Amino acid sequence: MQIRKIHIFNTLTKQHFCCEQLFNIISSGFQQQMTAKDLISSGIEWNKLSYFGINSYFYATKIAEIGFMIEFAGTYSATIDDKGRIVLPASFKKELGDLASEPLVMEKNLHRECLDIHPEKFWRKRVEDFKSTLDPFDEDDDALLQFFYQNFTKVTMAPNGRINIPDAYLKYANLKKGAEFIGMGESIRLLSDSKSGKLDMSKADFLQKLKGKRQKKA
Repeated sequence: MQIRKIHIFNTLTKQHFCCEQLFNIISSGFQQQMTAKDLISSGIEWNKLSYFGINSYFYATKIAEIGFMIEFAGTYSATIDDKGRIVLPASFKKELGDLASEPLVMEKNLHRECLDIHPEKFWRKRVEDFKSTLDPFDEDDDALLQFFYQNFTKVTMAPNGRINIPDAYLKYANLKKGAEFIGMGESIRLLSDSKSGKLDMSKADFLQKLKGKRQKKA
């Protein structure tokens, strides 16, 4: 859930407060308790100083980074129509919150024939981290950057959760009719319901690999 940050400035005491979901206003004997949602619905505009109550001014900044978490989880079956469109599961769309109105990033998975879908907010950090390791004047690094950018695209989601999958991405993941969504924390995996892209790992394999990872870390 996104938390909006509210800034409160009292012109009498010269005090500045910054809070998230719930705050108390106490000014010259005037007291009121509100939520951030109440304040926004009362007409306060984003990033614009507004007067409210006695000696108090407010302004609201868009989205506070503090407290924002997203966690996609679960496996869902889906169907791709003749135009290459698929509808995101309702639980995933709900988890996106306000991010549902922003572009999504669709990436070709580098390890298997499937696609990974990222909220643009989190993908930007990944791009920044990747680019920070490269030298723009190095030929090999330039090739790596080109490959990286060729491997993903931005898509938009309709209000009903429908996403258009580009033809090249349908082909890469062998997506035809039946598909499967898998929640992967901050991203969503999309793969064919055929064997293509499926993870061939048993419970015993999982435990053995996990044990090996932990031993190496120790």
